[in-house]
Amino acid sequence: MSRESAERMTRYFQSLLESEGFNRGQIQWDDQSQTSDLIFKVEGRNYLLISDADDEDFARLVFPNFWPLDSDEEFAAALQAISLVNGRCKGVKIYASNKNDNVVAAVEFLISASNPQLSAALFIRYIRMLNSGAEEFARIMREFANQQS
Repeated sequence: MSRESAERMTRYFQSLLESEGFNRGQIQWDDQSQTSDLIFKVEGRNYLLISDADDEDFARLVFPNFWPLDSDEEFAAALQAISLVNGRCKGVKIYASNKNDNVVAAVEFLISASNPQLSAALFIRYIRMLNSGAEEFARIMREFANQQS
């Protein structure tokens, strides 16, 4: 996929957001990763939709950095929580950021770049899946914290 195709895909997702009454967000090209990134907010939370120029039918919806990790002990607890959430929650993948200082949620899916057809309701469901995974992660981390007290 070219830059043009990746940006066309992110514009498609802008139209889905707009059709549901949400702000269209902002598209940015990331030269380093060769992605077209749609940065947007839904219900006060920031999200990122990533269209990769090298894989035209793949999209990643991300809820970035929703839980900071401040210590080695918290990181160890987060790894346990991540494992539990990834086993319990449908469709969402939770993982530590590449610096192990934050936790990220992602939903990855395939969509035809040549003829993208995804209902706005399904796209919103993906966002809700992210929120559900993040909320389950937070619940487990609070349980761990209470057990340590």
